[in-house]
Order: sequence, then C-alpha cells, then structure tokens
Amino acid sequence: MTDTSPRQSAQPPTGSTNERVASLASRCLSRPRLFAVDKSIRCHLLRAPQGYGKTVAMAQYWAEHRQAFAATAWVSVKECRRDLQLLADRICAQISATHEASGQDRSPPPTESLRNLHDLAAWLWETRDRLGSKVLICIDDLEFDLHSIHQIEAFMLATPAEVEFIAASSADIGFARMKARRDTHELRHGALAFTLDEAKAVTLAGERQAVSEAEIHSLWKRTEGWPEIFCLLMQAASERRSTDRLIADHITGVDIDLDKYFRSTILHSLPDDTLSFCVCASILGSVSAEYFNHVFLRNDGAYFIDKLSTERMLFQPRDRSQTAYEFHPLLREFLEHRFSVEYGGLKPNLLARAAQWQRQNNNSRESINLSLRAGEHGSAADVASENMMDIALREGEIDQIQFWQGSFSAAVISGSPTIALGLAWAQIFSHDHRRAEGLLVDLRAADLGGLDQQIRRKIECWCDLIAAIGEATRDNLSESRRQCEAWMKIYDEADLVSKGAVLTCLCFIASSEHRFDDLRALFLVASSVNNIAAHRYALGWLHSAMVLAELSRGDMRAGTALIQKARDDNNAQIKLTPFSVNLLNTLALEIQYEANQLDDIESRVDESLDFVRQHGVVDLTFSAYRTAAAIARRSGNPLRAAELLQELRVIAGESGLFRLEVLARLTLADMFIAESVEQATSILPSRSHSIFFTTHGPYLRARQSLTEARIAARQGKFHLSNRFANVALDHARRLGLGSLEVAALLCNAVAFAGTGKLALSEQRVADAIDIASRFGCYRTLLDERWHLEALGSISTPLLNLIPSEEELGRRPAPVDHLIRSLRSETSVVLTRKELAMLQRIREGLSNRDIAIKHRISEDTVKWHIRNLFAKLKVKNRIQALMESERIGILH
Repeated sequence: MTDTSPRQSAQPPTGSTNERVASLASRCLSRPRLFAVDKSIRCHLLRAPQGYGKTVAMAQYWAEHRQAFAATAWVSVKECRRDLQLLADRICAQISATHEASGQDRSPPPTESLRNLHDLAAWLWETRDRLGSKVLICIDDLEFDLHSIHQIEAFMLATPAEVEFIAASSADIGFARMKARRDTHELRHGALAFTLDEAKAVTLAGERQAVSEAEIHSLWKRTEGWPEIFCLLMQAASERRSTDRLIADHITGVDIDLDKYFRSTILHSLPDDTLSFCVCASILGSVSAEYFNHVFLRNDGAYFIDKLSTERMLFQPRDRSQTAYEFHPLLREFLEHRFSVEYGGLKPNLLARAAQWQRQNNNSRESINLSLRAGEHGSAADVASENMMDIALREGEIDQIQFWQGSFSAAVISGSPTIALGLAWAQIFSHDHRRAEGLLVDLRAADLGGLDQQIRRKIECWCDLIAAIGEATRDNLSESRRQCEAWMKIYDEADLVSKGAVLTCLCFIASSEHRFDDLRALFLVASSVNNIAAHRYALGWLHSAMVLAELSRGDMRAGTALIQKARDDNNAQIKLTPFSVNLLNTLALEIQYEANQLDDIESRVDESLDFVRQHGVVDLTFSAYRTAAAIARRSGNPLRAAELLQELRVIAGESGLFRLEVLARLTLADMFIAESVEQATSILPSRSHSIFFTTHGPYLRARQSLTEARIAARQGKFHLSNRFANVALDHARRLGLGSLEVAALLCNAVAFAGTGKLALSEQRVADAIDIASRFGCYRTLLDERWHLEALGSISTPLLNLIPSEEELGRRPAPVDHLIRSLRSETSVVLTRKELAMLQRIREGLSNRDIAIKHRISEDTVKWHIRNLFAKLKVKNRIQALMESERIGILH
C-alpha cells in the first residue's frame, strides 16, 4: 500500500531528480547566452509559448551552476497538482537533501509540516546560516496554476537575498513586483528563439548531412527560430526521400509534420470557443478587438485576445502599443487552412467586410489585399485609385505593388492615372524601365480633359517626378540631377511627399558622386521635409545615402552607428517597410565584412544578392556582389568569386549600366593579378570609355590607377607602380575616401620597398594601419595584404608590420564613437597627419611613443603638434582635446 501523505510524496529520491534534470540538460544544445547578464540577478523569468525550450534552458542552468550553490531544488507546478503545500514540501525536502549530499550537515527540517509557501520562506530565513552562501530554486510549469502565481511571487519576495530563482511559464501573467525591483532577468520568445548559429549547431549535432546551409537558413527564417518547430522540420528534411524532400522555401503551416504538431501540442488543450476564435481570427492577419468584432459581428474579441496573449502567449502584440496582435506566421497558415476547410463558403464575404473596415481606418494597402482575396477587384481598384501614390511614394511598398500588377486589367490601369503612376514607380525600382516609360508615355498622351486642372497638374508633377528619379535608378545621375533640380523650380507648390522624394534622390546622387559637402546641406533639408511628411520610404533611402557616404569614406564605425540610428528612427519605421529593411541590410553586409566581423556573414549573402537582382541601383548592386565575391575568395572559393563578378557583368550588360560594368571588370582584374598579370591586364576597361568622362570619372580613374599600380608592382615596375598609386592616393585624400587611401598607401609602400626606400615604405604601412584602425575598415587592410603576399620576398618586411586577421578581429569597436555631425560649421581643417596626432594625444601617448608608432622622428611629431595647436588656437594638449570635441573633430 502506497503512503500518499504530503510529507512522503514530497520527498522523491534526490538522485532521480538530479538524474532527470541532468539528462534533460545534456541531451540538448547548450545556450549560455540566455543567462549572460552583467548585473546581479535574483530571478530569471522565462516566458514563451510551448516549444521554446524553457524547461531545457532551466535544466542547463541548474546543471551548469549547481556546484556554485549550497543547495538546489527543482519543482513543477504541474507535477504538484496545483497543491502549494506539496510544492513547499518538495522544495524543502530537496534543499535539505542536496545540502546534505554536498557534504554539509543536514539542515534541520521544519518542526512541523509546512502549511504554505510563507512557512517555507520563514524556514529559509531560519536556516540561512546553515545552508551556506546560495540556494537555487527552479519552478517550472507556472501556467498550470495561474491563480497561485501571485502567492509564488510573494514567496520569492519574502526569501533571503541568497536565494536565486528560475521560473518558467507559458503565461504572461504576474511578477510585476519582481520586475520592479530591477533584479529580474526576463527572457521572452524573441530571446528564447534559436539564433542562426544555434540552428546550425543543432543541425550539425544531429549529423543531418542531407540538409544544406541554405536550407538551414530558410527553415530558420520561416520558423523564426521557434526551437521545437525548427528541430521538427529539420528532422523531417533530413529523413525524407529525395523525391519527397521538404523544400525549405515552400514550408507552410499545413505541412504534414506541422499539422500534427499544432494539433497535438499547441491547440489540443484550448477550449472549443477559444480554438474557434483562433481559426476565425487567422484570416485577418493582424487583429484588434474592434477589427475582429466588426468582421464577425461579435463582441467578445477583447476577451479572447486577452486570453490568448496572456494565458497562452500564442498572440503577440505587433508593437508596444498592444493595439493589434498576430499569430506566428506558420501557426496562422495552419489555422487559416482550417478556416477554409470548415467555413470556406463564408470567407469571401468576411474578407470583404474586413476590407471595408481597413478602408474606413485608412489602411488602404491592407484593404486592397483583402478585396483581391475576396475576389472584389472593383473595390480593390477603387481604393487603389484613391491611395496608390501614397502607397508607392510614402510607404514604399514596391514588392506589394508588383504583386498587384497582375490583378488589375489593362482597362483598369488605363482608366486610372494614379494606378498607372504607382505601377510606373514600382517599375523604376525593379529594373523594368521600359515598362515604366511605356506607362508614362501612355499617361502623357491620354486625354485627361475630363479631370479638373488641379488634378491634371498633379499628374504632370508625378509623371515628371517618376521620370527624374527613374534616370537615377538607371544610373544616369547627371541627367537625373538636372531633372530633379528643374522639377523643384517648376513644381514649387507640390506636396511635401513629392518634394521629399526629389530631395532624397538628390541626396543619393550626391552620396554616389562623393560630393559630401553637398550631401550635408541637402540632408538637412530632405530630412526635415521627409519627417514632416512622415515619408517612410524616402527616409529609408535618405538613411541609406548617409550610410553609403560613410562606406565611401571607409568609416565603418560611423556607418554602423548610422544604420542603428536608422533602425531606431520612429518616423522611418524601417521594420514596417520591407524595401528599406533590405536597403540597410545590404549596406550592413559590406560594413560587417569590412569591419572583419565575419560570424554568420555567409548566411546573409544570398538574401542581399536576391534583393539587388530585383531592385538594386548600381551602388547597392556593386556593394552586394563585391562583398559576396570577397567572402567567397576569403573562404577558399575563388571560382565562386569569379562567377559572381561575371554575373555582375551580365547584369550590367543587360541593363546598360556602364559604371557597374567598369567596376566589375576592375574588381575581376584585382582578383586575377595574383594568378595572371596578362589576364588581369586584358580585362581592364579602356580609359576612353564614356563613363570615365562622367561625374564618376575621377573616382573610376583613381580606382583603375590603383589596379594598374598592383599590376606594375607584380611586374617589378616599381617606379611606374608608385606613379599609379599616387594618382589613387591624391584622389582619396582630396575627397576623404578612407578605404581607397588605405589601399593606395599600401601600394605606395610596395613601390618604395621595391626601390629600396624602406623607411618611407614602413611609414606608408603605419599610416595605412592607423587609418584602418580609426575607421574600422580592416578588410581593406587584410585584402591588400593578400596582394602583397603574391609579390614574394620584396613584401615580406611589410607583411610583418600588418596585424594578422586574428589580431584585427579581436579589436572591439569603441562604444563612444560618435556619428559625424552634419551641422558642424567649424572652419578648422586638419591634415591627415594632424588628425593622427590628435588621436594619439587622446590615447595619452608621449611624443616619443607617437614617433615610434608612426615611424617618424620626434621632431616631426613636435612640428605636426605645433601646427595642430595653431589651427585649434590652443596652448596645450588638454585644451586641444576639449576644443576638438567641442567643434566635432574628434569622433
């Protein structure tokens, strides 16, 4: 006969608890990042839906840290059958047993059976000294007794400071008081989801050789890192026959494995009315109570949204306002499929009601989508006619408009100028200028006599705007600039959204042409106009223009700071504008590579390439392909690198982008130099090419001179190499192009070394390292080292001076780096050497240390510092630092 008294059942064998938890911890991927926090924490609170590995994370923390604790306990609210007295008894029993097992004297049990958690807290205070320094209590499955969460939190607050807790729950309820004390570390579904590295590690641990890295990345994106779902699908992908392979890009919520998982694990315990709400809400996407109630003619939307978001965490708020909620995309697809099966006949009418509600609430894009899903193309066309230009210009929904293109008949397009204009706008950002030109030609030729004069004027304004910006996207930048400036004069009365688009285009042209002073002036005006107009799309491009400028300067730290600033810009709303997300991600890829931060970088390459193939202007397309080729070459795959650059030439040829063709050929030539000088020389573009006589000509000539300097050095023609390198160096210094300057300095160094001028050679290397270190353009330095290695013994002394990849990779970017001020009106202009002296002064180096670091004499250091003091109008180092920070020189 089994004794089921509380005291007996509260004392499961300690060994069994230890073994069970240890087994759970050892079988799964270790994720120490989850608990890597700097400050002292008393409670780690894990909150997420089922399947996010909360129990595993707790078990691993327990297993990894139990040696640091004098006593430990692990309890489950579910296993204690919601009996808090039993919960308290089990905690007490395990603490006493583990304390004794560690070699300590057994803690005295309570004089009488614990009646509640309050008694347990009192016992912990009584035995505080005997237990030792720290106690760890893990409480799992809190969601199984929501009514007791308040009492459990009160117990935590009542215990001694030496008691540490980990609690896990699938409910977003309680613990407000714990969080208010600021010693609680909360981990929600976003933190508990797999990172891409963790997803790869799980796959490799399972030895699933049939799954490619691309499939891992696609599955990780589709599942959004939901651990249990990712593992489930990865297992399915590796086990299926080749004829029945799981195709990662095509995974939906109705996949056979997901169907079983959602039915048996996520939804099986939901009450029928709650499950019915989930199925209905799934067809709406982002759901608010008012929206749901309007569509389904009900009044209980708020009740179910609250229930699902707090008690189950299956509904996640879209933003901090918590006005609208969403399912995980795969769960939503599963539920929507169930709706089609169960209520298919009702779907068109419900979608039409949803479209009506979205239109009334000024969400025209979603209204059009819902109308098209409902089969009401006329209603969709009506909304599009009213709002297409706002969706196109201000919201930048380029892919969405491309998707709609096939849904509107030719008659609808020809009968609605705004739909035609919106489609033309999408085409100029999608490499289809012929289609865009055809739409504009038809519009200009159309009889608009039935429209009033103001509307006709607005259509003319938009036509000219799209034509002007279209010239920029096809890389006719001088013509685009001329048309944009003319547009500003002709359409002075135009709306702010249109003005913002034109000003932003002028900013991007200035950035591309390295006219940085013009860019600063234009940015201030464009930023002001776009912020007033809430012009999300233009703000995304504007931020990208500023990041592109920093890339041209070689300043990866400033570029990184600007990308973060863009992503945090509430007006730009980058996360809500997919096009802007991809713009910044493409630029961030090059910055990450240049900064030598190579973790996970290969997994992001395909995404950037796909984007620029569809939408990239020349600067973005070259950035993505050059970076992808450099990553492939660094990974030991030069053939793939060459294929990418040849593909870039094909794109350039098909689109008539001459600048892109020249840049691709120069990059290919650089890659061929180490293997064959003849092949590199043969691929060089002719300097008589028309592109060398455009506004980009000076940069392209400097860039070609750099390649020719490398070729001449490879041929042993060091005097000629020096002349070519100086052309590139002069241009880089004149415009402040840091990466180009680093590469030219190292070419100079080789030329000097080849002619026996070793001191000058070493100084050039020191200067290049200094610039790369200040700006964070480490890969330019390392990639140039690759060219030096091909030169043999002549470059050996120089290679010894350049830090290794490992050394550069360990250098953290300074956290206090400031974004270059666009409002700085200082007239102080410092030379490159004076700036270097200022940096060394800030580092606290003496004149002698500076001389050694830069391989120059101490007298030369003093001369530069005297000039620096004179320009800053100061008398000593402290004043120099204070003045340079005041006027924004130091960053």
